[in-house]
Amino acid sequence: MPKLTAARALTAHIAKRFVRLATIIVFVIFIIAMLGSAALAHFFNGWWWLLVVPFILAFGLFLLIRIVILFFVRRIHAEQLTNQQNEALDAFTSKLERLVEARGTPPPIFVLITIKDLVLHRDITTVKELIRDTASFRSDYDKLNELF
Repeated sequence: MPKLTAARALTAHIAKRFVRLATIIVFVIFIIAMLGSAALAHFFNGWWWLLVVPFILAFGLFLLIRIVILFFVRRIHAEQLTNQQNEALDAFTSKLERLVEARGTPPPIFVLITIKDLVLHRDITTVKELIRDTASFRSDYDKLNELF
């Protein structure tokens, strides 16, 4: 049962991070749309406020979807986490995000990042960090399971 609890907690933690990021992005887009519409309405014509209507509808739809997703996330793992469990989940999720990001990086971009490391740090820090993260990934997951 502990592996199931750790997997559920990890899934819920990743989902919460994704929802937090999506919320920030949507709020920024909504604020920019509001400011842009206000500027257009102020400088040109009051009818430009109608431009806000689709953004308000999309924002409302996003909030509804967000509420549903967070409801399901809380159903996946409803238990309160200790500080140690929360820190371990944060560290493991950050490592997982770095690995997924590195895996999705096109080879030419990865080469440019490596060249930047060589020029700025005189070492291939990104490659070493990726290797270190990959090598310790399984043991980190086992340690995370032990916390649950």
